[in-house]
Amino acid sequence: MTPETLIVIFVIAGSGGALYVAWRADKNAFKPTGPDEELVKRFVETAPLHLFTRPHRDL
Repeated sequence: MTPETLIVIFVIAGSGGALYVAWRADKNAFKPTGPDEELVKRFVETAPLHLFTRPHRDL
């Protein structure tokens, strides 16, 4: 094999490895999240109700 052939083979292998590392990092970058039920429950139980109700307006 010529030196150019070996260089091309190493470059292709390196590109494949970089693609794998980038794919793995992207796959693990974001986790699906949702509300923490316990935190929501504590917030609702301790929240002052006057902040959540609108003042009554007579028309």
